[in-house]
Amino acid sequence: MKHNTRFTLFSHIILIVLIGIALFQVALLFILSGKSAGEIATNPMLPSLPFRWENFERAWDLGIQNYMGNSIILSLSIVGGDILLSVVTAYVFARYKFPGKGFLFGMVLALMMVPGILTLVPRYLLIRDLKLLDTFWAVILPAVLGSNSFQIIVMRTFFQSLPEELFEAARIDGAGHSQILFKIMLPLSIPIVSSMAILRFNGAWNDLIWPLLVLNRDELRPVSVGLVMLSSGAGAPEIGVQMAGSVIASIPMVVIFIVGMRSFIDGLSAGAIKL
Repeated sequence: MKHNTRFTLFSHIILIVLIGIALFQVALLFILSGKSAGEIATNPMLPSLPFRWENFERAWDLGIQNYMGNSIILSLSIVGGDILLSVVTAYVFARYKFPGKGFLFGMVLALMMVPGILTLVPRYLLIRDLKLLDTFWAVILPAVLGSNSFQIIVMRTFFQSLPEELFEAARIDGAGHSQILFKIMLPLSIPIVSSMAILRFNGAWNDLIWPLLVLNRDELRPVSVGLVMLSSGAGAPEIGVQMAGSVIASIPMVVIFIVGMRSFIDGLSAGAIKL
């Protein structure tokens, strides 16, 4: 009992320290976003008064709103296509019996072992040959068709855990596979599907390397690339404006997590239990 108490106390201390480090970074980002260049040079860690809200206006006027609009289009398209394909594929692996099923699912598992950086050049050559460079499709198609192994595995495991009697009753009533999937299985899987959607949206919103590689026109760049462009070059704004742009860019993810937090936590708990 004493050992368990010590372990619990030690675990809580570690978690508190890690949470403190994460919150400190967020707080420092917000503090720097309200400072001038001189205030950052003389007092970078503590808040300064007055708080310079004009930094946010300058960041917005420099094009953050256009970059965020592009990120919203790209992220929603990626999430929609990725979740739809993942759900259908997971349903097939969970409920269909066909030759080579085990081998194909093993290939899906194997894809998780391949670092994404290794496929960077082949993906670029494929997109170039398809003449999709400098289009949203150059970002959407590779993300939807080549980055959903984790979602397939989690959803397939969850679908397999649902009682077979439920689906047998639906088949007796004349329901086809599409009706079973969209009217029975999906409503029961909302927590796990929404969790995967939030995680996928976060990954798409923060993706930097691939959009930077395939989108050269400024009007097409997402916010992750736009922030990098704002902070580079001779005409880059001061650090406070750059930090303000980062704060603005993080607002959609904060809102999504707050709105879907309950479902997100339920989905992760369900997935952890089933896995």
